[in-house]
Amino acid sequence: MYLTRLFKTFDWHSIDEFLLSLAPSHKYKINIGLMIISSIWVSIDKGFGLDDSAFIALLIVFMAELVSGITASRVRREKFSSLKLSRFSVKVACYLVLIGVAYAMNLSFKHHGDDFAAVIFDWMHIFLVVQIVFENIISILENIATISGKDKATWINKLKEKVDSIFG
Repeated sequence: MYLTRLFKTFDWHSIDEFLLSLAPSHKYKINIGLMIISSIWVSIDKGFGLDDSAFIALLIVFMAELVSGITASRVRREKFSSLKLSRFSVKVACYLVLIGVAYAMNLSFKHHGDDFAAVIFDWMHIFLVVQIVFENIISILENIATISGKDKATWINKLKEKVDSIFG
């Protein structure tokens, strides 16, 4: 068979070897998990309008808030609380809903040819992502202050001084 001879010229001795070189994850039995991750990734891009870099950055911010919050609670000698973890999860869910709704409205208005409304929701989408990152950074700074034994508002007050000097 011509295809088999062609494969052999590239040192693949069967169609199976060729297919495994295209998808080596199958050889290690991780292909299903990776396909699930790929499907989720597409859903994130299509549902929230965030490319992979932006979504990873958002996840890093969320994880930094979570880890710094857990560490700050340990410094305060508080027991681990599923209530606080649930509060974090609800906040993240609300943030993602806000981002997703603004993005969906942008797409809907674009699809219906309403360019003015599409631009407004595109702006709102970007604004919400940036503002959500800022809000999480403030929470992280509060946690860092607690971890370093300072008043919760220490770093926020310094940040406020900088922001006020720009606009004041």
